[in-house]
Amino acid sequence: MHLAAKRALSFVSLSLLCLLSASGVGAAVFRDRAAFGAASQNLRTEDFESVGQFEWWRDTIDGLHFGLMGLGGRVGTWPGLPGKVFIATGVPEITLLRIDLPPGTTAVGLDQFARPMEVVTSAGEKVLMTQGDGSNFVGFVSDAPVAWLLVTLDKPEPTPPAVVDNLTYGQRRAGDEPPKPLLLTYGATGRAAAFESVALTAEPFTVATTQTRNLSTDGVTRITLLVAGVRLDAPGEEALVTARAVDSRQRVFDLPVEGVGGAKNLSWLEQVTVRLPSELSGAGDLSVTVTVRGAESNAATLRVN
Repeated sequence: MHLAAKRALSFVSLSLLCLLSASGVGAAVFRDRAAFGAASQNLRTEDFESVGQFEWWRDTIDGLHFGLMGLGGRVGTWPGLPGKVFIATGVPEITLLRIDLPPGTTAVGLDQFARPMEVVTSAGEKVLMTQGDGSNFVGFVSDAPVAWLLVTLDKPEPTPPAVVDNLTYGQRRAGDEPPKPLLLTYGATGRAAAFESVALTAEPFTVATTQTRNLSTDGVTRITLLVAGVRLDAPGEEALVTARAVDSRQRVFDLPVEGVGGAKNLSWLEQVTVRLPSELSGAGDLSVTVTVRGAESNAATLRVN
């Protein structure tokens, strides 16, 4: 079986991928973590315990980008609290922390410890944490993706650092439906973020590949698609992943899935490697989807010459 190798993908390269536009439609705000968890699924939590010293030039954890204003930030032990928390230090007039979230995030929550603190989402929801606020948690669940969180403190002066912990992100829960996979696309073109699995070249692809660029004995091309919004933790769950392509004449072709694997340092991203069947030779533009646990992704276009 052709296995999808784990490869490092930088935040810069991922920022070129299309994030579906966010809106406030169908958004809900939670101040209780348990209630947030009940309204969410496929959750991952960054508690910062496993992260070493965090300096201003190292601004990415697990592909989440932390944009820090002023002196930057670090991960350390906050007095009076066990373990590590994330600390973002600003200039005397304001402390500002922007957290860019993975594509397809529709549920996000975090614990906060500084006051007064305001949290705003890219969808427009806003929560103000005051000195008398009895809850340290705030969470958001939205029908549309949440691209980022903005955490600010503008008083007293000098403003204290923004202190957050247990950043949790995933997808909204809609009854018993599994989360819908998100097939990543390039923001500039809207075409599938796909690459030839050995040479790592982009489209257009060909069905046959020269032996020097192919690790298989059949000479057939394999391509890798990037998929967010799913979790495959248990052994054998790769069998729940399928893919297909539709050509300009609306003919449907199964794309045999030969490998499913994670990406290095990006726990939320799956790489799905598929084989191009011979029938696709010269097909031109194809509409490709990936299905996980019966939930079909968005369609993205790629070209096979």
